[in-house]
Amino acid sequence: MRFCIIGLGTFGTHLARHLIRDGHEVIGVDNDPAHIEAMKDEVEFLLTADCSDINVFKDIPVSDCDAIILAVGKDFEAALSIAANVQQVGAKRIISRIINPLHARLLKLLKIDELLIPEAMAAAWLARTLKTPDVRNSLAVGKGHEIAEVKVPVGLIGKTLQEAGLRSRYDLNLVTVLRHKPISGFTGSAPVVDKIIGVPDPTRIFEEGDILLLFGTEKNLRRLLDDHCEE
Repeated sequence: MRFCIIGLGTFGTHLARHLIRDGHEVIGVDNDPAHIEAMKDEVEFLLTADCSDINVFKDIPVSDCDAIILAVGKDFEAALSIAANVQQVGAKRIISRIINPLHARLLKLLKIDELLIPEAMAAAWLARTLKTPDVRNSLAVGKGHEIAEVKVPVGLIGKTLQEAGLRSRYDLNLVTVLRHKPISGFTGSAPVVDKIIGVPDPTRIFEEGDILLLFGTEKNLRRLLDDHCEE
C-alpha cells in the first residue's frame, strides 16, 4: 500500500519507519528541510513543501495513495488548513493527529473522523504493559475481547498445545506462534517478527522464546498468566 505522511516530526518519522518496515510505500512531506534531510536514506519519495498551500498538491500523487496521514503536531492553524486542502484535492482516506479538543471538533465538521492522539495511545500501551508485562502487544476487538501477543508462560514450556488446554480451560484460541528478533533501544521500540510458526499443531511443544498470538477476553488471558507464570 502507499501512504503519504504530512509532517515528519517525531510521530511522523516513527510512523514512516514502521510502514516501510512492513513493506509499504511512503511519501513523506514536511516544510522543514532538516526533517527531510534526516529521512533521505529511509524514504524514497520526499518533498519539502508547505501543505497549507493547496498548490503544492500538484506534486503529491494524492489520488494514488491509500491514505493521507496528517502528522502535524504543533501548528494548529496550519494543521487545519492542511486538512481542508487534503480533503479538497480528493484524498481517499484521511487520518489526522489531534492537537487539541478544538482541532478535533473542527476536523469532525470537515467530515474527517479518523482521529488519533499518539501520546494517549502510547500511554495506554505503557499502562497495559506495566499492568501485564508478559503481554507484548494487544488489539481490542470489542465486547471485552482482544488479540494479544503473549510471552509463553513458564508453566507451559515443555507442554504441548493439547496439554495446555488453552481452549478447554481458558476459552482462549491460539492463532499462531511467533518469534521476535531481539531489539535494543528505548521502551517504545516495536519488536519485529522474525518467524511465524503457522497453524499450531496440537502436538507442538511450547519452547522458551515463543510468543503466543491469542484471541479471547482479557479476563481469561489474566487467568492463564496467573496460573502459569509463577510455576
